[in-house]
Amino acid sequence: MKLSVFMPTIRTHLLNNWYISLEKSCNRHDFEVVLCGPFDPPQELINKKNVKFIKDYGSPTRSAQIAAINCEGNYIYHVVDDIIFYENLISDELDYMDENTIISMRYKEGQSHSGNELPLSYWTAGSSYTVSNINPSWLNCVHFIMPNLLFRKYGGFDCQYEYLNHATHDLLFRIQSSSNNINCRLSFNTISSADWMPGTTGDHAPIHYAQTEHDSVLFDSNWKKTKPNPEISLYNYQNQEDIWKRRFTGKETKYEELK
Repeated sequence: MKLSVFMPTIRTHLLNNWYISLEKSCNRHDFEVVLCGPFDPPQELINKKNVKFIKDYGSPTRSAQIAAINCEGNYIYHVVDDIIFYENLISDELDYMDENTIISMRYKEGQSHSGNELPLSYWTAGSSYTVSNINPSWLNCVHFIMPNLLFRKYGGFDCQYEYLNHATHDLLFRIQSSSNNINCRLSFNTISSADWMPGTTGDHAPIHYAQTEHDSVLFDSNWKKTKPNPEISLYNYQNQEDIWKRRFTGKETKYEELK
C-alpha cells in the first residue's frame, strides 16, 4: 500500500464525487481511504475493498486521529470531505515522495469551489503566527502527506484541539522544532479545491467557534510559554469526550438531522 488518505467526515452526500476525483488524482499509485465520523458513507463506497469506515461522534481532531491510527499505507494524506482533487496531481507528488519528506498539499477554498490561488507565503508559519517559539519559515498547512511512521513517532494530533487547523499546525511545528532531517516542502501545484463555508454559515458554525473560542487560545498558551514536548501519545484521543457537544447529541444518524 502506497498511500492512505484519511479524514474525519460528516458530509456523506459529498463522498462519492470526492472519491471519484481522488481516483483520477492518485491514478498511478495504490491508495486506501480511511474515514471516521458518525454517519455511514454511501454503501457503494463502503463496498470498495480499499475503503475503511470507523464510527465516532467525537471532535474532528479526535476522529482524524482515530482514522490515522487505522491507516496502513507507507504515507498518509490528511484531507477534508468538501474538496475535489485535480487529475494526476497526487500521483505527481508521490513520484517524488520519500521517508524524510512532508508535503504541504496546497488547496483553494471558496464557496462553490470559487477559491483563488493562494500566495506561497500563505503556507508558512509567519503568515499566521508571531509567537517567538515558532519559526516564521516553518511549513504551515492542514492538508499534508507525510510518512506514516513519522506521524506515529510524534503521536499525531494533539486531540486537546477540537478542530484540525491548530492540531495540524501544532504537529508540524513539533516535528520541525525537533528535527533537521525532515524535508518540508510545498506541493508542485494546487492539488484540490474546497467548497468552503466561511464564519458561521452553513454547517461551519461549530468549527468556527471551536477555532476562535477554544483552539486558538489553547494554541497560544501552549506555544507562548515554551515549545511543547515534540512527542506525545498516539492514543491521546482517548482523553477526549466521545461526543463532540458543539455539533452532536449522539442521537443523529445522518447528516440531514444536524441542527
